[in-house]
Amino acid sequence: MLPSTPRTFVGAATVRVADVACGHCLDAVQVSVRQVPGIRSVTVDHGAHTLTVLADHPVDRTDVDAAVARTGHAVDRLR
Repeated sequence: MLPSTPRTFVGAATVRVADVACGHCLDAVQVSVRQVPGIRSVTVDHGAHTLTVLADHPVDRTDVDAAVARTGHAVDRLR
């Protein structure tokens, strides 16, 4: 996410996932992030190794980070 993304956000936020070697890894991250309460959808850009998260209700970005971590990956903060 951009450093300017507030800790709790509603709407869209983009997350770059570090150390993903293949599309399967990124798809696993997508499934995990989709389970965070308040997330309506997660769109994957395999080429950029990013997820765009759309939240209908306030979501704490640390919950998104934790969902990524559960898959063995980490969030790479966008600049």
